[in-house]
Amino acid sequence: MSDNRKQSLSFISELTKLGKRDPVGNKARNLFFLHKQGYRIPKTITCNFDAYDKFKSGDESVLDQLDNELSSILIEGKKYSVRSSANIEDATSYSFAGQFSTHLNIEGRKAIIQAIQSVWKSAEKVNEAEYIKTTKSGSTTKMGVIIQEMVKPIFSGVVFTKNPLTGLDEVIVESVDGYGDALVQEGVTPNRWVYKWGEWIEHPDSQDDRISIIQEIIQQSRELAVHYGSPLDLEWCYDGQHIYWLQLRAITALESTKLYSNRISREFLPGMIKPLVWSVNIPMINSSWKDLFREVIGSKADSINIHNLSKQFHYRAYFNMGVIGNIFEVLGMPREALEILAGIESAGEDRPLFRPSSRTFVHLPRMLLTVLRKLVFSKPIEIFIRNYRKHYDRIAAVDIESLNYEESFDYIDELFNLNRYGSYMVIVSQLLNSLYNMMLKRMLSSYDINTEAIHLSPNTKRLRESDPRDMLNQLRKKYASIPPEEREKIEGHGLDTEVIDSQKSEFIEQFNEFMQQYGHLSDSGNDFSRLSWRETPDIVYEMIKSEPAEIQAGREDSHEKIQNFRQEKKMNDSIYKRALRYQEYRELVNSLYTFGYSLFRRFFLHIAMLLKNENKIDERDDIFYLSQGEIRNLIHGRLEGPDAKQRIQQRKDEMEKYADAILPEIIIGDSPPLILDKQEIGMELSGVATSGGHYTGPARVIRGVGDFGKISEGDVLVIPYSDVSWTPLFSLAKAVISESGGLLSHCSIVAREYGIPAIVSVDGATQIEDGTIIAVDGDNGQVSVLQKQ
Repeated sequence: MSDNRKQSLSFISELTKLGKRDPVGNKARNLFFLHKQGYRIPKTITCNFDAYDKFKSGDESVLDQLDNELSSILIEGKKYSVRSSANIEDATSYSFAGQFSTHLNIEGRKAIIQAIQSVWKSAEKVNEAEYIKTTKSGSTTKMGVIIQEMVKPIFSGVVFTKNPLTGLDEVIVESVDGYGDALVQEGVTPNRWVYKWGEWIEHPDSQDDRISIIQEIIQQSRELAVHYGSPLDLEWCYDGQHIYWLQLRAITALESTKLYSNRISREFLPGMIKPLVWSVNIPMINSSWKDLFREVIGSKADSINIHNLSKQFHYRAYFNMGVIGNIFEVLGMPREALEILAGIESAGEDRPLFRPSSRTFVHLPRMLLTVLRKLVFSKPIEIFIRNYRKHYDRIAAVDIESLNYEESFDYIDELFNLNRYGSYMVIVSQLLNSLYNMMLKRMLSSYDINTEAIHLSPNTKRLRESDPRDMLNQLRKKYASIPPEEREKIEGHGLDTEVIDSQKSEFIEQFNEFMQQYGHLSDSGNDFSRLSWRETPDIVYEMIKSEPAEIQAGREDSHEKIQNFRQEKKMNDSIYKRALRYQEYRELVNSLYTFGYSLFRRFFLHIAMLLKNENKIDERDDIFYLSQGEIRNLIHGRLEGPDAKQRIQQRKDEMEKYADAILPEIIIGDSPPLILDKQEIGMELSGVATSGGHYTGPARVIRGVGDFGKISEGDVLVIPYSDVSWTPLFSLAKAVISESGGLLSHCSIVAREYGIPAIVSVDGATQIEDGTIIAVDGDNGQVSVLQKQ
């Protein structure tokens, strides 16, 4: 018989002697990876797929062959664990955790062969289960088996090199005394450590003697994740002398996790944003960012979906940090640094740095070229200021009352294109202003000049003309010079046009001139749904009557130091002038863009009046509660008036409901944060969040198999602990609450794979009455008991 033939008939092999093509399953392959990387694992034997296939075909002679092969490799008196290693198990999408049989402390060939048969038979049960119908993609189950020498541990556990719930860059360790299988199958709540960037975010109070071992586990696991090229979930045990690695999996259900932050977006789009404003702003502004990214990284930016860059939660704007993370990775920057941008703070010494890598240098020529072009960007800015003012003035002068729907949208489309470039200029001018001011401050600091005490402000004629404050101060002076009795006449009649004209005062003329020049402004230059000053002249009048805020002047000694700084080197003077120039550019570009952007309001309000006259909306301002696409559909009959009115009312109600809601700076996943009326909450429970999301529905307490018939689709599954036999319930439940368990609990793993929220270690959860409406916040580990159904 040839060597190849002998190899094909061999079912049993030592793990250390595996070949690349040996059919042994993912779990065995991952153990082989651990061995090849030089990490300690228990002595391991594998039984390949061929033995299972032969057994499944009905040929029981395979059992005699296994007995023969095991006789030469098993050590008499040793105890072993027998576990599954299927082709569908521990894959990157689904783990199949707890679905197949596991046997511990098995001694003797006969008992081990019986355990192998049990594992094989469990594969057939799983093939018929609801879980595999949900997770499997049509492949045939092939079952290998792992036979490992037992290690008698003092404590065991699991380590996640990234948070499997949020995807955040933090290492989580959970441990139990003795064997680690209790983490998955039994009603045990583990000890928990969370380590982020060099500091402990969470740790048990009474486990200080184990901290050095936990730190070693964290270090080794992070090294393994780098070698493997993916965040990992690893099982381990400690026998008092050595750390043994028992199992390795890429973290499942992590790729779809999204991280949103409003840390940056709230500066550009503050407050609640109505649907029409969102439908105009987001494609317009995000297209400008995409244009800038394209300049920096080239065609790789073409894959960016501008609609995925931002998302609304309860009508507030959040940036999708994952999209920005993709750009970071293209540039060779650490993706983890995004968490700092998103607002996640840590005092740890291992915080990720915005440090370039070898991949950065691939894009360096293009990046340098982009920077050089922007450093001499004054000419494009001057052209924009000069030419776009003409375009905006032309559109502002349009006789809007004569326009029909189509003509109105022609101007809106033109404004969109003009303002898209305008928003690009705003972004670039702000970036350049920040760059030059940062350079100047660093240079001034090197000359021991306190930059905090300096107020740098260009005082040019065109900047004064673009800023309403100068003319507002002139109006204040003029108002103060009016005799008290004349002021009373104005105040008595308000700003009624006829009264104002009859006064023939210089103040009124100057006021009208002010409104002509700055009447387009409002309390938000990024929200054209807000009333303009022109529409609310009384507010401007009150501003004139109020005392102006004092601007702190720079100290004289600082002024003298700056003059010396400028005279010492030509470069110093050059950077100083550029900093002032780009500060002026920033203000001029912002001012012009704000004017152009405000013109959207005129045209949409005109369309609103046309729709109102046709009884398609009830009020003029209702138009702001429809998106631009919905307005076009309403005009062309693709959206009926009653349906449009229903949407408008629903959105008004929602905006009123969430007006006072306080949202977190960071949101994980696409589910909006749970906003509850405090008066509705009867009781609050808390635990460990192990699968993200939010759900509100009726509780159904399941204490055992006899209760399985109680659960209906849409219920919240409430359990004392997790067991693999309860997996079928997950296809009906929309959320899970367990009184015990951790991240590796069976219910936690399956909930993440089903995409439903889960919270474990919730004391008193099973005391909730069936039918009680509960709100589950799977992001923050909060359970709110609302009412009984």
